[in-house]
Amino acid sequence: MVRRCASALAVLGVALATLVASSPGAGVAAPAPPSGALLESLSQPPTRAAIASQRIYFVMTDRYRNGDSSNDTGGLGGGPSTNGFDPADIGYFHGGDLKGLTGDCTNTRTGLARLKDLGFTGIWVTPPVGQQAVQGDSAAYHGYWGLNFDRVDAHLGTDQEFGDFVDCAHRLGMKVYMDVVVNHTANVIGLSPGGSFVEPSQKPYRDCKGKKFNPASFVKKTFPCLKTSNMPYIPFLAANEKNLKSPAWMNDMTNYHNRGDIDFNSCSQICFEMGDFFGLDDFFTEKPVVMQGLADVFAEWIRRYKLDGFRVDTAKHVNAAFFRLWAPKILAAARNAGVPDFEIFGEVTLNEAIELSSFVRDRGLPNVLDFPFQDVAAGYAAGPTSAQALADRIMDDDYFHYSPQLAPTPVTFLGNHDMGHAAFQLKQHGASDELLLKRLLLGYDVLYLLRGAPAVYYGDEVGMIGTGGDKEARQDMFPTQVEEWKTQERVGSSPIGDGSSFDVTDNPIELRLKELGALKDAHPALSSGATIIRESQGNVLVVSRIDWVAKREYVVAFNSSTSAGTAQVSIKTSTPSSSWTGLGGTGETASSGADGKLSFAVNPIETSIYVADSQIPSAALATPALKVAKDKFSTLWLASATVSGNAPVSVAFAIKRKPSTDWELLAADDSPPFRAFLDKGKFAKKQKVYLVAIARSLSGQTATSNVVGLVPRPK
Repeated sequence: MVRRCASALAVLGVALATLVASSPGAGVAAPAPPSGALLESLSQPPTRAAIASQRIYFVMTDRYRNGDSSNDTGGLGGGPSTNGFDPADIGYFHGGDLKGLTGDCTNTRTGLARLKDLGFTGIWVTPPVGQQAVQGDSAAYHGYWGLNFDRVDAHLGTDQEFGDFVDCAHRLGMKVYMDVVVNHTANVIGLSPGGSFVEPSQKPYRDCKGKKFNPASFVKKTFPCLKTSNMPYIPFLAANEKNLKSPAWMNDMTNYHNRGDIDFNSCSQICFEMGDFFGLDDFFTEKPVVMQGLADVFAEWIRRYKLDGFRVDTAKHVNAAFFRLWAPKILAAARNAGVPDFEIFGEVTLNEAIELSSFVRDRGLPNVLDFPFQDVAAGYAAGPTSAQALADRIMDDDYFHYSPQLAPTPVTFLGNHDMGHAAFQLKQHGASDELLLKRLLLGYDVLYLLRGAPAVYYGDEVGMIGTGGDKEARQDMFPTQVEEWKTQERVGSSPIGDGSSFDVTDNPIELRLKELGALKDAHPALSSGATIIRESQGNVLVVSRIDWVAKREYVVAFNSSTSAGTAQVSIKTSTPSSSWTGLGGTGETASSGADGKLSFAVNPIETSIYVADSQIPSAALATPALKVAKDKFSTLWLASATVSGNAPVSVAFAIKRKPSTDWELLAADDSPPFRAFLDKGKFAKKQKVYLVAIARSLSGQTATSNVVGLVPRPK
């Protein structure tokens, strides 16, 4: 997480920067703030993407359920070393397939209907594309060693069965998010002499005439001619591998970086972007033909199946310009296919929020998996992480604006297929076996009731713990043939033995997930409402969630402490003189005083939830105070606004780039602190711009701040 401290010198520097930025300049009149129809348009509170209302089940198709044993070997001959099927080996295909995952679309015991019954509204599946069945001592059961990007892997079934799976999900009202890989294919290309990553400073790219060039300079231009003999390492293919991949452009060896393997202990940024990820053939994503090819092949999946979104694997490992070019093509293809709310969220394995935000703000990745949230949420639920760390992560959402009018809504999670199950993660953070179930239930409260789209890893609902990440976190839901998995401890349930996890229907975790899903369905503000942090002291975090349309306030309080007795909470709300109905936790009712103060209790390692019986009353809207300064935690400029009073408001930040242009929206924020950020690199040297903050009340009143002049890039 971001460190919340600064030296006195840094604070003084920020204060001076604020003074400089706030002055329009001697003899220069600031432009008038927006008014009329433009003011009304700019002042609208932010909206939230459709994914804000989703609860996603992340499943590894091969490990869920075997619906058709005839496809277990993927139509390949030979033994496991050829066809990849060995259900007793944790690194091989086990037989799960699309038929098993889909079920009959009505039986709530096994298939998609089971997931719907558990309260899930979306399903994220590992890549279904055709795989290189075996590499080394493992098989491609996970889906990340693609060869045929234009069809379904035969181990999982057929293209028709994938279509049936999507159709069933849509009939059940569930969205389908497909895992896609834009960084690499299976490891097919050999490199001579081969080895670790070689830096461009040592071996630059050369065109067909031997002239050095920088690929980043040609992402939007005609790319220089390449030949294999001029690549950093000379690529080669065996005779039977020259047409192994599809579409056909993937067989051109100059469409790969060919720079050798990433060394994760000493890798530069360019190494992460151009190196082979664990030896996998790394796409030359700077080449327009590669970027367009990846757009075309995945757009076809959207066109054929009306998918609802992509999770993008290894998104940290493509070049900086890729998503700014690729994502708009994918979103356009989705709109043309009749999917206007298509979601793209990427895997960027960074635990520092501001660093992660650069992939959204600078690289054009529309959304991300929230690794920083995972780290603090698991730590908080386990006990040692403070409530303030969670509050800090929520406030850092302001760095993640992709679209000015859209509030950031990352996909949140507690565990996954690489790091391990949620229960394993809590144990890693120090949760004791004695309190593991109770702490895990608190973790899912945190996951479901704070902002974001919660994703639950398959098997977590039946108490799987596992012994690690990767292969050790990919157990079978159907009866397993892996001996050690039969006896592994589970939380809330007994070891599975020779049984099926589908017969486990009373694990407290799945019951809690079902309860939380029903609660969010009944109270949409718990999914898409604005967040106001009311208290973050020690182990107690209290937030209000605001239903902007209904003018209704919810209060959610978490207590991760084991201290004897309840935690007494007393906070100031935006709903004075109201009774409050308890939706879960220690009390059935509470009441707020004339000053809005609400007092209640939260049991150790539990959650309390209340909704006000009265609407939030109208209140006079104060004029926002706008300040602009250099941000203490990044290289950005920070525009911050404060609005006095206790009523919820939204604040829009507008920018005027030239005297002749209109005001345009920079960012809209309905969750305090109200902030927007500017990157000096996106402005010309000595270019002066003007900023204004516009507050809007629940009743539609508006008030504008002073206009602040700024030269983001003074030299």
